[in-house]
Amino acid sequence: MPGVNTNRGAKRARLARERYGLDTTSPVACLLTLVDRDAGLPVVVGALHGDVAGALIRNGTGAVVFVNAGQWVARQRFTLAHELGHAFIGHEKLSPDTVATIAGSTHVPEEIEANAFAAAFLAPPDGVRAMVDGEPTLEDVVRVGARFGISAIAALYRLVTLDLVGPKRAKLLQAEIDDRLHVELWDHLGLAPLDDELASIEPPWLSPSLADSNLGALLRGELTPGAAAQAAGVRADALAGAAAALGR
Repeated sequence: MPGVNTNRGAKRARLARERYGLDTTSPVACLLTLVDRDAGLPVVVGALHGDVAGALIRNGTGAVVFVNAGQWVARQRFTLAHELGHAFIGHEKLSPDTVATIAGSTHVPEEIEANAFAAAFLAPPDGVRAMVDGEPTLEDVVRVGARFGISAIAALYRLVTLDLVGPKRAKLLQAEIDDRLHVELWDHLGLAPLDDELASIEPPWLSPSLADSNLGALLRGELTPGAAAQAAGVRADALAGAAAALGR
């Protein structure tokens, strides 16, 4: 049975879909556009250190979302939805989100809520249920993932949380995904990914609203790390390292 944090995250996702004009069944075609334009959250897509998947950084007057460009698009979409969840729910004092956190290996209430938000925001319950009739097969899992722009493993977890698959079948499907049978099936079915701008941008990418910012000037080489650091009140060597990483 889902816990209080999972339920809270899913409920906030329903409210967010209503706010951004999404119905109860359809996928979010271009999440990058929705977060940047509709939610008004500036986004930076670039190389991030180590196992960091993304982060929501608050600056006192607003927030900026960072997404690791080195991960596949389905993971970037889930990460971006996770960070949107943090912002929409109103979480404060957050640490960068690791790959493990995004994958669900966390007991932190805020992270559980953000993961539940991302799952329900990207793959709404009514839409997922409409695609499954009886015990799901690997083909069902792959089709759900393709329709909603999430990975096969995220699609399987979504079926589990919605009680659409039993433990025995879930274990079998997990093994088939571990053996990468879903990749062959995707090709066999001739499925196409969602037309999300995340798949076509050239990192480092910044929201247009950041074009005239110090961060934008720094990444374009128009501002030195020292000058940017002085403006931001941080160490120049740390800022230079971060800019170099984002620009890779």
